[in-house]
Amino acid sequence: MTATPSPAHIPAAAPGAAAERIRPLRAVTAAVLVLGPLLFIVASLLSPYDMTEDKTRNIVADIAANEGQEKAAAWAWLALGIAMAAAAILVSVYVMARSPKLGLAGLLLFGGGATAANLAPSYDFVTLAGLDKGVDQVTIVKVLDGGDSLAMPAVAGIWFIAGIVFGGIVLGIGLLRSHAVPAWAAWVLMAAMPLNVLGWVTGVAAFAYAGFALLAVAFAVVAMDIAHHGTGWVRGV
Repeated sequence: MTATPSPAHIPAAAPGAAAERIRPLRAVTAAVLVLGPLLFIVASLLSPYDMTEDKTRNIVADIAANEGQEKAAAWAWLALGIAMAAAAILVSVYVMARSPKLGLAGLLLFGGGATAANLAPSYDFVTLAGLDKGVDQVTIVKVLDGGDSLAMPAVAGIWFIAGIVFGGIVLGIGLLRSHAVPAWAAWVLMAAMPLNVLGWVTGVAAFAYAGFALLAVAFAVVAMDIAHHGTGWVRGV
């Protein structure tokens, strides 16, 4: 038996139609889908430094002055990485069941971008590790700046930005064409990550937060349908 998508363009349930019973696995799946974007907001609020701060020495100094708070934030960032990878797969499978090509493209782009975010050295983990071993802040800053000067983190950063922006747009188009969710939810998904990136580029943290808030809203709409009807992905003989 192999996993195959159900027929493309599966519409949402007709108004007034009886919804299927919410099964525990579907409820967990729906919760994970929303958890990813929300954890970004939680991790950002827990972080002792400004998310748009571009001075390495300031970031390291803020972490050193608030190690306990930073450790809590680091756990949230770890959970975020796991949850966002799972959310990328889930929403892509949902779209793939209705529009196979767009769903697959969205998975490669959005899922790849979400994964790439974890490929570059983390300021949080590197700084905490250095402080734990008694390394002075000047040396930690040099190590972090040295990492940023390498080509690999730069490529990972570009992949991350391009992936989540274009991947979110592709997945949104897939939702829009499938009529599986209200059209406004698809447009919200398409607008979410460009707004988030705009926040990083301009240094306006409110845009970055708003981007993930919009992503949480769009994913919540998809999650509600998954909770009641599943992803639409079926097993074929």
